[in-house]
Amino acid sequence: MVNKKITDRSNSKRPLIIDFHGHIVSPSLFKLTQKFSLHARIGLGKKTSLGKVKESQETMKRMVDPKVRLQDLDKMGVDIQVISPSLIHHNTTSLDGETADTIVRQVNDHVAESVEKYPDRLVGIGIVPLQNPKKSAQELDRMVKKLGLKGVQIPTILNDVEIGDKHLHPFWRKAEKLNIPVFIHPAGNSNPRLRKFGLAFTLGQPYEEALAMSSIVYEGVLDKFPNLKIVIAHGGGFLPYYTGRQDSAFREKRDGAKLKGDFSSYIRKFYYETVVFNPDMLEFLATKTSNQHILMGTDYPFGERDPYRFIRRAKKLSINAQNAILGRNAAKLLGLKI
Repeated sequence: MVNKKITDRSNSKRPLIIDFHGHIVSPSLFKLTQKFSLHARIGLGKKTSLGKVKESQETMKRMVDPKVRLQDLDKMGVDIQVISPSLIHHNTTSLDGETADTIVRQVNDHVAESVEKYPDRLVGIGIVPLQNPKKSAQELDRMVKKLGLKGVQIPTILNDVEIGDKHLHPFWRKAEKLNIPVFIHPAGNSNPRLRKFGLAFTLGQPYEEALAMSSIVYEGVLDKFPNLKIVIAHGGGFLPYYTGRQDSAFREKRDGAKLKGDFSSYIRKFYYETVVFNPDMLEFLATKTSNQHILMGTDYPFGERDPYRFIRRAKKLSINAQNAILGRNAAKLLGLKI
């Protein structure tokens, strides 16, 4: 049960609020992965987020210091936060499988230790050495059965291998067998065209998510593993809002794909979190998928700072749908007893 003292719940109509998207960083392990991070790849130097060095240090503190995190959660009215290692910082995809596995296990241990200290406030999601599907499957077993983590996070691409590639089927098979959500979050896009004005984050991230979803659909992952629970960060990136071109290509048989329906029919099979910033876009997302497939997310500490009010501003969604998005959907997906 959630400790009712942790947030102001004096209004009995206020639902339990779960944030599905909160980043965590291990300072000691970041030293091992920093040179592979997006910040290093796009030349931000000591900066670890958008903004100047001092601002970046404040942002890092929020991902590192649990006391600061809990204070922020109280301010936002969040009861439970799902913490996942920041792939912008802990990117191991360019390492060999053995080295990546060693680092990944330590990162997951760090997440589990954080959850153990605050079990009424935090739920953990781990990562895997995706370049070695066999070890990924083994680490999935360990993180779920030994560490008690509730899901796994993967990047949108593995070096030059798309995540829908057959090479990664052992990972998808194990995730389906364990019945855990797979949270897809970009490790960043270092295209030189995106290096100015923060475009690596504002445009690069949703672009990566659109490509990842396309790979999963076109390569047949959802058809082969129909019980997968895949959550896409940032409201699904660009794709849910512009599937008409894929649908048209399917109808005209111009995409060369062997789909069982048009592209939009697959969009409804994914889960999404709500970091879209505009209530009208959240309302539109609900027309492309089920309300039960939308989870409240803040992208802490980078994104939404008043999640409760943001969801309530989506007036085209019923109060029951809003309440489900605020917490019930995530609890069900993660198997939380609350």
